[in-house]
Amino acid sequence: MKQLRLVWNTGLLDEDGDPILRRGTLAVEDTVTNADASQIATVLDSLTGYALQEAYLVITEQIY
Repeated sequence: MKQLRLVWNTGLLDEDGDPILRRGTLAVEDTVTNADASQIATVLDSLTGYALQEAYLVITEQIY
């Protein structure tokens, strides 16, 4: 199972002066490559008003 995990910087700061981040995780097909994930992240980034800060392609395997 693969997931695309994205972290956006909202441009706002919390009461301690730290940036406020928003996270989102999407299930993607097992056939998605790193290049595919990068393109998906770029498209999703263009649809938000936030700055994409991090993107991860997470591979999870069931072991039990």
